[in-house]
Amino acid sequence: MTESVKAATPEDADTKTVTPFPLFDPGDFASASARNLDFATRAARACFGGAAQLNWEVVGFMNMRLAKDVAGAQKVITAKTSHEAFHEQATFVEQALRDYADAASKWLHIAADVANHTLAPVEERTEEVLEEFDERGAQSETAA
Repeated sequence: MTESVKAATPEDADTKTVTPFPLFDPGDFASASARNLDFATRAARACFGGAAQLNWEVVGFMNMRLAKDVAGAQKVITAKTSHEAFHEQATFVEQALRDYADAASKWLHIAADVANHTLAPVEERTEEVLEEFDERGAQSETAA
């Protein structure tokens, strides 16, 4: 056999063998799985709630813009002079650009908030797991 792979015999066994990631007993595994499911559910709830909020914002914007588009078209069509029609069209375009820019900014802020709220439970659970690994590592060092 090579040096890196040796047959283990009872005489060679170290009585204080410590593994960094010991197997969970079924109770520990079920508890960790339930905890993970709880955090995943919180993350999903934040994501779906944020998506619903964003969808309502988009629908509201579309309704508002449709009404402004119709009103703007009516103003251009009913203008008495070409100067008035041009002014109405320029006003319409300026307001549309402002509305779209404002909506895009608002939607990006909502998306950032959704991402933060969705990732918060994941970050919290990750911190818990890392602390548990550190504790087990410290226990392994003291046991060795």
